[in-house]
Amino acid sequence: MYVFLATGEAKAKNDFGCREGDLHSLLVFSRQPGGSAPDEKLARKGAAYAGWRHVKFERARRLEAAPGEQTLRAAYDDALELGCSVVADRRALTPARRPGKRDRRGKEAKA
Repeated sequence: MYVFLATGEAKAKNDFGCREGDLHSLLVFSRQPGGSAPDEKLARKGAAYAGWRHVKFERARRLEAAPGEQTLRAAYDDALELGCSVVADRRALTPARRPGKRDRRGKEAKA
């Protein structure tokens, strides 16, 4: 099992109820064969399935045992069963970009 530290942008439908477009810190748990190198492609697919896009990985670590904290242990167990799971920080790193007048109408209004 590997855990990846990442950031990702919430899709409209995500497992956490995060607002679409908001950027969040993520922990992506990914079940992988013993002795293998971290597989970002596999972890990215799992994160996409959980409702995240534009996932950027910072680092990965192999886990030899389940974490002690309840939320992380549940994510670890889910990844063992399903292949991948994601934990997202509830606080957004950056809010979703909201279109301005130029974006909505295609040109700026003249004064």
